[in-house]
Amino acid sequence: MLFAVIATFPAWGAVKLGDLVGGGTGLFSTFSELLSLVPGHSGVFLRRGFYLMTLERCARDVCISFGTLVCHRQVRIGSQVYIGGRCTIGTCDIGDFALIGSNVDILSGNRQHSSSDPSLPRSVQKGTFQTIRIGRNTWLGNSTVIMADVGDDSIIGAGSVVVKPIPSHSVAVGNPAVVKHNIKSGVRTPHRTRLNI
Repeated sequence: MLFAVIATFPAWGAVKLGDLVGGGTGLFSTFSELLSLVPGHSGVFLRRGFYLMTLERCARDVCISFGTLVCHRQVRIGSQVYIGGRCTIGTCDIGDFALIGSNVDILSGNRQHSSSDPSLPRSVQKGTFQTIRIGRNTWLGNSTVIMADVGDDSIIGAGSVVVKPIPSHSVAVGNPAVVKHNIKSGVRTPHRTRLNI
């Protein structure tokens, strides 16, 4: 780990220096994008060293795969977290042992863009960023979009879109994601059937 921190010193050192003069955010984005393109174990190793020094919290044993972008420094990543390839990580708090599949987007809430003033373009209106919580031992399937909190020990099915908080111990699927099963109690959510009359 020490070697990864030393190897990425030019990157995280520039970000820390940029913080002092007001350019740290842009430098962070630049190096996040650059390091996302380093393949294999070397890339995982270098990303780990860089994020350990630049994020609010990053465990020493995290695996962040090829092509994954961490967009903001207001991110906390717990121990033994796996993040698959080509993900986008916004402001979030990822609990220990979380598994995040490939092509997952964890947005900074569902109000990043505002349309409150119809006379202004949306690109200039201020949105709000929310820290999304991904619970401990949670599994986010491939290509999920997460815009709300996901509780501990939950599973979000591949391709699902989470727009409302998902409670702990849940299996949720769909767009929007709906809880189908409670893992702890074993109770399944009854399906609605349409009567053909």
